[in-house]
Amino acid sequence: MPPPAWLANNMPTLLRPGLLLVTAIYHFIMTLLEVIFIDRNPKSLFAFTKFRHRAFARLWTYNGAAMSLQMAGSCFEMMQKTSGIVLDIGPGSGELVGRFDSSKITAIYGAEPAVDLHPGLLEKAQKAGFGDKYHALLCGAEPESLIPALHKSGILTVSGTGGTAESGIFDEICCLRVLCGVPHPKETIKGLYALLKPGGRMLICEHVVNPWREEGSVKARIMQAVFTVLGWPFFMGGCSLQRHTLEFLREAGEWEKFELEYAVEKDVVPFVVGELIKKL
Repeated sequence: MPPPAWLANNMPTLLRPGLLLVTAIYHFIMTLLEVIFIDRNPKSLFAFTKFRHRAFARLWTYNGAAMSLQMAGSCFEMMQKTSGIVLDIGPGSGELVGRFDSSKITAIYGAEPAVDLHPGLLEKAQKAGFGDKYHALLCGAEPESLIPALHKSGILTVSGTGGTAESGIFDEICCLRVLCGVPHPKETIKGLYALLKPGGRMLICEHVVNPWREEGSVKARIMQAVFTVLGWPFFMGGCSLQRHTLEFLREAGEWEKFELEYAVEKDVVPFVVGELIKKL
């Protein structure tokens, strides 16, 4: 007996994330086998955060390019306008770095916690024409990780000629499909707000909890919960399908401009896309 019409019509949209989840599980298992049988270092599994970064890096190495061919909304157009001193959160292995106009950017700092992705990131930054303007930071977006890395890079200092977190040091901060996986999202986003100069721009392209009470979909919202139970955050590097990122951004501080729009809001992985300008 064929499935009901509503299920047949919605099945590709509702089940598409399952293909990515299965792929992530495969790469997790392959990384586990590499650690045990090739590295012969099963003790390293006790450093589970590093292991999970490695597993996610493997997933991204094999699938990142395909996953970055399309971005929701007007993301690519907004990236072309990026200028000045830029903080790029979670650039991965650099699949999107070529979308920036290197001639408009003074310096760009890529905060990437997966060390296995750094060689590819730096290689693609060179190909995109950044030269020594690109700085790869081995850290996450959370303040306890990001602030020390910025201090070590020399751009953030407690006193002297460098900038401070309180006054802001970046003209632009790019968050492109990364806030779904940062720990302590409220505190992390407030920390990013502090690093943005008054009048600076935050570029956002983030998947969020489905807005089912508004223009979203109840079925898609249910599937977000289903995939979460099936292990999506565990196998996808801490990524959450049910994060209220829109509200966290709104509450981070005072904005001169707050323009975010939903994209593919009927999907299991809907996005908010747009730009925020910090109040002067």
